[in-house]
Amino acid sequence: MKKNILLLVLAMGVLTACDPIKDEESFDVNSVTAETLLANSTFSQYSDAECTIPADNGNYIKFNCPNVPSLVIYYIKPDGSEGVLSTGKSGGVFNFVPKRGSDPNQTLYFRYVDQDGKEVVASKDFNLLVAADLKPEIKLLVSDAGKKVWKWDTSVNNQCWGNFAYKMGPAEDFVVNGANQWWGVPPEDLVGQLDHSDTHEATGEESSNAYMLFDEDGKIFTFNGDGKQIRTGSFSVDGYTGARDADDWSLGTLNTDAGTILFPFKINGGGFMPTSFEILQLTPAKLVLSYAAPDVQGGSWAEATFWRFYSDTDVLGCLSDNSEATWTWYDESGACWGNGGYGGLATGGISTLTGNSWWGVTSDGLNEQISNYGYGQADGAGATMTFTSDGQIKKSSGGSGAFAFDTDNKTDIGGWKEAKTWGRLTTTGDGILFPVRINAGTTTNEFDLVYFDDDYLILAYPNDAANTAIENQGSWAEGTFWRFKKQK
Repeated sequence: MKKNILLLVLAMGVLTACDPIKDEESFDVNSVTAETLLANSTFSQYSDAECTIPADNGNYIKFNCPNVPSLVIYYIKPDGSEGVLSTGKSGGVFNFVPKRGSDPNQTLYFRYVDQDGKEVVASKDFNLLVAADLKPEIKLLVSDAGKKVWKWDTSVNNQCWGNFAYKMGPAEDFVVNGANQWWGVPPEDLVGQLDHSDTHEATGEESSNAYMLFDEDGKIFTFNGDGKQIRTGSFSVDGYTGARDADDWSLGTLNTDAGTILFPFKINGGGFMPTSFEILQLTPAKLVLSYAAPDVQGGSWAEATFWRFYSDTDVLGCLSDNSEATWTWYDESGACWGNGGYGGLATGGISTLTGNSWWGVTSDGLNEQISNYGYGQADGAGATMTFTSDGQIKKSSGGSGAFAFDTDNKTDIGGWKEAKTWGRLTTTGDGILFPVRINAGTTTNEFDLVYFDDDYLILAYPNDAANTAIENQGSWAEGTFWRFKKQK
């Protein structure tokens, strides 16, 4: 427990540049009560870690509690657990930024335990500056919703964990194409790699259904393929600017408690679990981490371990790049609008980017369809739609509206066992580009999320939805598809 508290204290950044305050008074620790614990104590608030800028609502709090040799300072989280801010000293500085949406008036608790085990707790209220928004790197990890699921990613070489040549070429080449990769495995084959673990026993994370949940409180919860929690730990990020370092390599460092991420083992490391990972990719949909031992980081072709993850829960982040992003028709690999068997469209995932269709047109052919269906907006070739992080859609044709999504609404498709959509996108106003259902001839403001990531968005909807419940649509019932790509 002491080790966990220490790690949390370090992660909260309580060791600052401010000098600790030394006790100047003698005290009788045997006479301390809840009423006298904070007597003669001093508190001052600052807006900077160096404690040079006083602020009435500053998040850096300098304290001196002369009646005891040491105490624990903490707050109570919404789930009832304690968030430790300082421990093992009676003077110094701690940092506390209340969670977004919190009341700026926060109660902090001060606990002293004497040598006989007697516990005394006092409290004090502080007015604090509440976080207005998450840091960019934290929002990418946890989404604007404050929590985000990450799964194994096998989109490059069908491998999610393995080794490669450290810093042999630009990191982007490895991220996108797997350049200079030596060896790797997909999730299920991790069962055969347990010699690299500390216990040599499978935990269930060796599954394509295993996942991690990151939250804005700086915690990672790891689950096996059956949804059972395996372990939990803390995380933080250092050095992230959105740009790669001077070696065109790292975007920053992800720090974790040992053994927190999925299959957290250095390859050929005898069960060693790194606690600092270089971030090679971090987007709303992709996370690529690497680790190379410090003694080999200077040499090319030194061995490094990689981990690849993706998220299919951060729709807002992907659609808007956490600010705004513009989308247009995707037809480089075929039609951008057309029809197909609804079951195949709705559950086809990324395969629907190029297949699972019966008939369709490229963006050049959309003007004819727009005319045939009497749709009054210029949503054909070259048309764009911009999604913003506040839930708005603006089209180059002049149309506008709003959008919302529900990734928990994963509709079961009739006749397809365990086949589900990725969720539901709804719009208002003019909606997306050319929101017309083929042959049905009517517009729709509801769409199945078939697939989305940082670059692509695929939507589908049954043509008979007005007469037949979506979950009862036959697998070969007609549906319409829409394929989009993000403008760079």
